[in-house]
Amino acid sequence: MSNTSLPITKVEALALSASFADLYNSPDDVPDWLRFPASSHRVLPRHGQYATLVKVHAEDGSVGIGECYGLPSPQVTATVVATVLAPLLVGQDALATTAVWDRLFKGQAAGGHNRGFYLEALAGIDLALWDLRGKVAGQPVHRLLGGPVRERIDCYASPVSLHGDPEDSARQALDYVGKGFRALKVKIGRGERTDHAHLTAVREAVGPDIDILTDVNCAYDLDEATRVGRVLRDLNINWYEEPLQVDDLRNLAELRRRTGLTIVNGETHFTRFDLRDSLLHQAIDVFMPNVARCGGITEATRIAALASAFHVDIAPHGVGSGVSLAAALHLCAATPNLRTYEYNRLPNPIRENILVNPPEFREGALTVPTGPGLGIELDESVVDRYTVARL
Repeated sequence: MSNTSLPITKVEALALSASFADLYNSPDDVPDWLRFPASSHRVLPRHGQYATLVKVHAEDGSVGIGECYGLPSPQVTATVVATVLAPLLVGQDALATTAVWDRLFKGQAAGGHNRGFYLEALAGIDLALWDLRGKVAGQPVHRLLGGPVRERIDCYASPVSLHGDPEDSARQALDYVGKGFRALKVKIGRGERTDHAHLTAVREAVGPDIDILTDVNCAYDLDEATRVGRVLRDLNINWYEEPLQVDDLRNLAELRRRTGLTIVNGETHFTRFDLRDSLLHQAIDVFMPNVARCGGITEATRIAALASAFHVDIAPHGVGSGVSLAAALHLCAATPNLRTYEYNRLPNPIRENILVNPPEFREGALTVPTGPGLGIELDESVVDRYTVARL
């Protein structure tokens, strides 16, 4: 790699949307478990899969590909990328990932834009810069990060959605096991009795040797979470994700003390500063950064390092397209304190079809891409099919 800088010349943002209705005969045929897969979707139903892709062009003709978290509207992050970040990026050194990240973060933090859509937009830029940097170096991103610690990433299927009938939950869980998963996540959060019925059906269906994880999506207060925690212990389930509001750190710490369960949080957090507060409260055992949300790989590596100092693992959140999937695998490959990875299996043509060379899943694990950068190639015809805005 040259020691000279590589100026950024152009930044593109593409908002992608794939409607669930397109997978069925009509919008009325979309099942409730897909529109309301988690307790948090009671207020904001899911209508499709979304992502915002970012392309960063450099003076030598190199192009880096990144992704911003797309929910609930990819047009929002695309607009932030195009109208706020792009003017700050042109002329900057594409290879100076840390310097660029800090400039963009500090430049807006004084205005209060240090979370939310702005950080998700920044994440897409950062992933694209890492992809570009790897392409220029002729190395995969996990090598630039000091890895690989591992070349295959153990993962779990997610989610067993909020079905109305416990037997439907059991059937979806068995389908995951039949596809080679040895661990799966069940969405809960509808009260002790309902959660007990669904978790019992899943445990009886998959047997004692399959790991069951749970995700509440912030549905409970401390007392109800304590009662449901007893259900988890009785069924040999340890993973208790987002049982309370994500910023209720005092009560998360108390729940951790009461139940002895593995308390998991972090998919809605954005930076190492959020993690710092959870660690100081002794509120978590596992942190779940999403590389397309938490400021990208640059900040995710800082998060992982800080977590390791407190003997806390990370387990990246796995919602997004094939681009953020590949980026997360590079992070996982280079992170010593990795617990597992969430391999989301809800129908998603953007994730499944957007890459010419998607990562291979086999025997409960995903293979880390080995090509330069993120090691992926976009199928531009699929990108065009799902693009609803190009800025």
